[in-house]
Amino acid sequence: HNFPVTPTANTLSFFVVYMSHHLKPATVGSYLSGICHLMEPYYPDVRAARASPVVVRSLAGMKKLRGLQPTNRKRALSRKDLHSIIRLLPPEPAYEDFLFVAMLLTGFFGLLRLGELTFPNNVRKCSFKKLTMRHTLSLEETRFSFTLPFHKADRFYAGNTVMIESLPDSPLDPLSHLRAYLAQRDTRFPLLPALWLTSEGRPPTYSWFVSRLQRFLGNDVAGHSLRSGGATALALAGISDNAIQ
Repeated sequence: HNFPVTPTANTLSFFVVYMSHHLKPATVGSYLSGICHLMEPYYPDVRAARASPVVVRSLAGMKKLRGLQPTNRKRALSRKDLHSIIRLLPPEPAYEDFLFVAMLLTGFFGLLRLGELTFPNNVRKCSFKKLTMRHTLSLEETRFSFTLPFHKADRFYAGNTVMIESLPDSPLDPLSHLRAYLAQRDTRFPLLPALWLTSEGRPPTYSWFVSRLQRFLGNDVAGHSLRSGGATALALAGISDNAIQ
């Protein structure tokens, strides 16, 4: 834009207005603090420019104009949604249907983040250290468990054991749907180590799961709907907040 390199009150004001059309104004204020910190050794007057009335009022004006944009949050899944998905499955489900439903119920009743069940869409962020392995799965009559090698709060890959109880005589029984998926998976890919595999023998990606979820329920659900829906279902069942956490 042919502005001078030296930061002035006018250029910082233009920066505030421009960036507020792409980011939340509160975030732009944080950016200004970072800019001042990095540029102060080279331009000692940058903080004075940041504190000038035109910059302060520009930021305040953008907060009034664009600071209260509605937040587009995806809704939580409910048991009714799960029943709806089960009913919409074809009489003879395909392999991908078995996989999707098993992951859906495991994530819902295990309060798992979708990122703990799938691979990222960005190949650079994929790590096999985060994959749940088939050999860690333990099946019992009334429950199943597996090792989650990594989660968002696990900085040192210590891992956790996830245990999920069955729901006998319920169409939402996660154990029976997992067994149905395993019968398909172990026949096709007996030597591959990952627990969750698509028909191509690859770990499912985030977009793979979300696209199927939205195909059944619409665009007002997304990956976080899985975990929030499971937590909401437990709260409605009378489980204490401490136990859910």
